[in-house]
Amino acid sequence: MEGEGFSPDTAATRLHRELRSRLCEGDFAPGDVISIRRIASEYGTSAMPAREAVRWLVTEGALVFSDSRKIMVPELNRERFHEVLFARKSLETEVSRQAFPRLTAEDLAALEGIDAWINTAIEAGDMQAYMRGNHRFHFLIYRRSHSRVLLSLVEILWLQYGPSMRQIGSRWGASSIADDHHLEVTQALSRGDRGGFCDAIAADIEQGMRLLE
Repeated sequence: MEGEGFSPDTAATRLHRELRSRLCEGDFAPGDVISIRRIASEYGTSAMPAREAVRWLVTEGALVFSDSRKIMVPELNRERFHEVLFARKSLETEVSRQAFPRLTAEDLAALEGIDAWINTAIEAGDMQAYMRGNHRFHFLIYRRSHSRVLLSLVEILWLQYGPSMRQIGSRWGASSIADDHHLEVTQALSRGDRGGFCDAIAADIEQGMRLLE
């Protein structure tokens, strides 16, 4: 994921980026136990870079120590999840405003392609594919902001949001996400409407809030 400062390209940093994306995309669920040995085996590394990547995620709040030996994906209660979504709406609307003038025709075409993939995932009731597509859709936009400060904060929020949203969406089924606002986002971008574009981003995030009502 972008938005971070420069870091050396090591096994630990590559693994950290990969695990970050997987958390944002809901590949892990709240309460999952994270095994350093299993991660090292899955990615073909030694235990040292796996341990470093996992500890990095702990410092970011994406993972927690449940006791001296166990590392887990944290549970978010209703109030905390609502706070995360509220913070996302505030920050991501501003990041989208900054990104808008930098988005190109090629970006629009890419967003439309991702949205088509997302719609297929919704029709199939495939939450994993939906989460992956949703993450890619939003961050294609946000990375165009070139805002290291705000983008880093947004990434931290998604690390907390992803696992819980996957769990909530899976509980409610595909119908809970069928009214995403991605089409409104791409339509506003195509007509050069920055206000409508930012409003559609905010409405898309508010959808998650409605699932809690």
